[in-house]
Amino acid sequence: MGESNKENQIFKLQDGRKLGYAEYGDLDGKPIFHFHGHPGSRLEGRLFGEKPKKHGVHVISVDRPGVGLSDFKPKRKLIDWPDDVIELAYHLGLNKFVVEGISGGGPYAAVCAYKIPESLSCCGIISGIGLNNWSRKGMMKSNRISFFISRRLPFLIKTIAKAEKKMFEDQKSIEDFAETLPEPDRILFQDPQILNIFIEETKEAFRSGLDGVILEEKIYARPWGFDLKDIPSDLQVYIWHGEMDVFVPSSMGRKMSELIPNCQGNFFPNEGHISVAYNHLDEILGTLKS
Repeated sequence: MGESNKENQIFKLQDGRKLGYAEYGDLDGKPIFHFHGHPGSRLEGRLFGEKPKKHGVHVISVDRPGVGLSDFKPKRKLIDWPDDVIELAYHLGLNKFVVEGISGGGPYAAVCAYKIPESLSCCGIISGIGLNNWSRKGMMKSNRISFFISRRLPFLIKTIAKAEKKMFEDQKSIEDFAETLPEPDRILFQDPQILNIFIEETKEAFRSGLDGVILEEKIYARPWGFDLKDIPSDLQVYIWHGEMDVFVPSSMGRKMSELIPNCQGNFFPNEGHISVAYNHLDEILGTLKS
């Protein structure tokens, strides 16, 4: 079996932009496109560890425009993302594949399910963020403030992005922040290896500056450009969400699972935002691969 851990690859799109991506696991295995959280990058794929290889899965982790190695695309919308994915898939010789997104990557998986369902085997959404106008009950204060600013005071988004960048440049700040999280996520971040991966993959989001991260915030604040109920009913969608999630409350995952026609929601009482993906990765990869 072919194996890969190529983290700094660049593909040139038809419009001339560069798209950065990393590959993990088994190159001959089931292809799964991974869409990172926010702020995040293709290096988030490191958190999969050896699991893709174990499951015979080929993970393609992609930087969104303006993030990591990917060129910025002014005025882009969520609905534009599947076009980049299709171009990269064809470049890799893939006609059929899985998409999966975690947290801020959730909407990017959902829009692929809506726009390019004929190319997908299935779709997975892990701790996925919902629409800006959905209830934010149970969401941590800092995220509620970010949501509010993105929607009502967009001129302040740059200030938030600068603060995030600064925080991820100071490991002590991240460690202190991790200590405030619910127990499942707190335990996870007490592992130095996991914490370091999280810090490095997030810092990579700011490689080219703030523009990509700022535009992401604006995209989350806007309507998505499609209705979840219009995702074709013959495409299977899976949702995994922790009930102790304070980044993205599980109510968002439940609402998403109610709106998507053919959706299997999996909700875990004792898991948080990151822990649900990490602790249930065998189940997630096994389900998406099948």
